[in-house]
Amino acid sequence: MRTSYKHLNKVQKGSFAEAYAKMAFTLEGFEVYTTEYDDRGIDFVIRNKEGNYFSVQVKATGAAANPFIYKKKFKASSDFLLCAVRLVEDEMPEIYLARGADWNAEKECLHFNPCGGAAGAYYEMRFSIMFSESLKRHSFENYVEHLM
Repeated sequence: MRTSYKHLNKVQKGSFAEAYAKMAFTLEGFEVYTTEYDDRGIDFVIRNKEGNYFSVQVKATGAAANPFIYKKKFKASSDFLLCAVRLVEDEMPEIYLARGADWNAEKECLHFNPCGGAAGAYYEMRFSIMFSESLKRHSFENYVEHLM
């Protein structure tokens, strides 16, 4: 598979990341349901074999940027998932997952910025090297088993 993303614009990267995440969940045995509109911060819904549903918000990111969700579209619950798809030039995409409730229990790579930017407070997943151990727990391969 081609691993160059520099020719893609922001919308194309987002669409690719969402499709890539949907296929990853499908291959793990989840049912994937798409949404008609993305006006509430939900890109798609997944259902595990036990019948539990999760709302998924996908964020495409590069090597240096931290994916984030504004507070108004974030849910600090166990059925809300941030799915960060990291698109690094010449590398296969990497997926990282975190439930909304993880921000209450964990403070390493998951961070809440109450002051935020111009658009307000936000929740982010930090990809700095200092958080690499914490990030390993959130890699798709390690985290998806907790959703089964």
